[in-house]
Amino acid sequence: MFAHKDQSNVIKMLRKQIADLEDEKESVKRYTEDCYGDGTEPLQNWLENTSNFIQIAHKLVDDIGKHGKNKCPIGLCLNPKSSYQLGKKADQICKDIAAHVQKARGFPDIPLSHRQQKVAADRFEDFESRSGILKDIMEALRDPCINKIGVYGQPGTGKTMLVREVKRRFEQERLFDAVIMATVGRNPDLPRIQDEIARVSNEQTGLIEKKVLVILDDLWEPVLSLELLGINGKEGNNVVSYKLLLTSRARDVVSLPSETQFEIDILRWEEAWNLFKKIADDPGKSRGLPFYAEEITKKCKELPIAVATLANALRRRNLIEWKTTLRQLQSLPKDQPNSSQIPQSLRSAIELHYSSLKSNELQQIFLLGSLLGQNATIQNLLKYGMGLGLFPGVKSIEEARVQLLNLVTKLRDSSLLLDSGSSLCFDVHDLVRDFATSTVSKKYGVLALTEDAPINRSHMEAMESIKWIYLSNGNTSLLPDELRCPKLTFFHFSNEGPYRASPPNLFTDKEGLKVLSLSKMNFLSIPSLIPPPKNLYTLCLDQVKLGDANIDKVMGELENLQVLSLAGSDIKELPKQIGQLTNLKLLDLSDCTELKVIPPGVLSNLSGLEELYMRNSFVQWAEGIEEQENQNASLADLQPLTLLTSIELHVICNIQKIPEGLFSENLARFKVFLGDNDCFQELKYLFVQDALEIQHIISVKPACPVLEVLVLRNLENMEKICHGPLEAASFRKLRLITIECCNKLKNLFSASIARQLQQLQEIRVKHCSDMEEIIDDKEQESGNNAEELEGHIVELISLRSLKLQRLPKLISFNSSCRDMTFFNEKVVFSNLEELQLFSIMVDNTICRFVEA
Repeated sequence: MFAHKDQSNVIKMLRKQIADLEDEKESVKRYTEDCYGDGTEPLQNWLENTSNFIQIAHKLVDDIGKHGKNKCPIGLCLNPKSSYQLGKKADQICKDIAAHVQKARGFPDIPLSHRQQKVAADRFEDFESRSGILKDIMEALRDPCINKIGVYGQPGTGKTMLVREVKRRFEQERLFDAVIMATVGRNPDLPRIQDEIARVSNEQTGLIEKKVLVILDDLWEPVLSLELLGINGKEGNNVVSYKLLLTSRARDVVSLPSETQFEIDILRWEEAWNLFKKIADDPGKSRGLPFYAEEITKKCKELPIAVATLANALRRRNLIEWKTTLRQLQSLPKDQPNSSQIPQSLRSAIELHYSSLKSNELQQIFLLGSLLGQNATIQNLLKYGMGLGLFPGVKSIEEARVQLLNLVTKLRDSSLLLDSGSSLCFDVHDLVRDFATSTVSKKYGVLALTEDAPINRSHMEAMESIKWIYLSNGNTSLLPDELRCPKLTFFHFSNEGPYRASPPNLFTDKEGLKVLSLSKMNFLSIPSLIPPPKNLYTLCLDQVKLGDANIDKVMGELENLQVLSLAGSDIKELPKQIGQLTNLKLLDLSDCTELKVIPPGVLSNLSGLEELYMRNSFVQWAEGIEEQENQNASLADLQPLTLLTSIELHVICNIQKIPEGLFSENLARFKVFLGDNDCFQELKYLFVQDALEIQHIISVKPACPVLEVLVLRNLENMEKICHGPLEAASFRKLRLITIECCNKLKNLFSASIARQLQQLQEIRVKHCSDMEEIIDDKEQESGNNAEELEGHIVELISLRSLKLQRLPKLISFNSSCRDMTFFNEKVVFSNLEELQLFSIMVDNTICRFVEA
């Protein structure tokens, strides 16, 4: 472990400093270029020093990364002296870079218009014209007599941002037991929406009566049957009370099911003008721009998405580009009155912003991301981008991922892609997606088909020039019996309804095919892939029924394949021929719950494999049997995979028999599920750190009856330690709990669990920005048990040390006593010896504690 700071955090800190410095470098460099060198000698000197700083920082990042690979045989220990020296050096270089950035920001001659300033268009702006509506929607949802609310308005007025803010505020307020938001769209993916509603609703498993808010965004047709969405008011013996918040472009879509409606109109002029200035770095401070800025803002028709998109596109542009933009907007035809189509100014704004994307790779990632649609995953974008060669010059998947994340960040900063709330996913506005599929797709020869936009005569005539075909939420009947596309490189079919049979002879021209993605299809056979395309680099057969398709006939011949995904398929035995894919870099077998056989030697032959995903999949690893008798691979088959940087797998064999040094020193990310639920019964020490995807730690019954030490650090998305009700024996041996930098965690335990912590000696909690209380006794168990526990005291008789530091939202030690002092008669520490409270905002914090 890093003696001075955790290694991964140090690298993150350094990379952030480098990014800040490079942003400032661009600002200074643009200004010196505009001044043609006049009076810029101090700035030139600053730029020269900047290059040195960036070089030194990059070298330090490399040194820390190499140092992290010098592990002891069990893969944990580092040289403590060297760790300390590198950590100290990293601290110093970060301070030097911060001072250097401040020096640049102190140059008085650089106007704001040259500064890098990123303002996200998907961030909610609390305009006066919106604040009243937001308040009214919140009040209506609190009203017990109102169950359905509709929000409507023309495209681009910010309906989605508004209801996302409603979701955020209710999650903080915790009026509802669950808040679910799903995008419906023109072609609703009902199974996905049903799964999401079921998943979130089921999280509060201990409550007899649940209150759930469901937000359905972008409806195109009235919701006539709630049961189609999985909303029926019953869940086993429990009663679920649902409230619906609906959004649509048209009032009649939300007026039928809802009891009250709110219209979201365009912004007021001063709101639009202030937003434009805020994003475009206040053009009034740059000579010659104010007139054009104001005129361009008027052309946005007070639509927030148009204002934000154009302002982002024009930030840091010169006067000629502003003039050109205004001329383009002035030449647009007028919009039809009362039309629900995309306004011309908005389409022009998106087009202008798209045209500013300089690289071909950036444009294609934007197009590919737009095709994938709402809440798409970075992983799928990586799989397809690898096959299409969108990451030139990369030598590994890890390098491709870094390049992809940079491209996605640029698209998010420009508002062409949106933040989805998860680092693993991204969103795209429906208007931007419409622009991409209708306009950008023509440039790259892309055919995007849906049930509403099937193939037509013009498509058939253009087949010879088509390069990508993307068929989403449809069926293969939208396609001709045979595809004659000699230039086809990418074919994607995703079926969200019942499984459909694959067409027997889909491809006639397939030699140039690089990426083939087929989802939720029923393969009776796969003759359309025989003989297989020699240049296929990515093959995704996700959630397919393979049956007796004999995929082994295909696999051995895909000699150039780099990415193979069978995630969610019904595959039962991994073909031996997969072991012949020596160029394979990524293998995804996630959620293959029927996979029972992996022959020995198949995985070990994949010498070039860099990423292996087997979450919720194969678990029958062989152990203690002579190799010739093994029906299945053993964990030792993974040892030859020296290039592995990412792995997910489940191991239920005897943990003591896991081979020493199982994983390569290149491993950067891993999720290894050890044992089944029974393994928690013997767990004494649990340390979890730097896992961004974790939302809960414990969800088994009984949970960790002999656990003594629990340490959780830097779990950014962890919402609760325990998921659902636990048995009384849970955590009864716990002596120490340490929580650090878990910013979504609002409390540690429920009162019922806290009463079992009779051996707890030390609590340490620090740097948790959302922590409101230590014990949450609002979440009492249901039924009679709740009445029995209500008013009972929580007595932590063994607690010796309590340290609470930097918890800005901490109100009380336990939630039911927020109107009382921080420490009160509801909680007793009869043997407390050490109390540390640092940087917490509470009133009368220790008054009653001292009196006691």
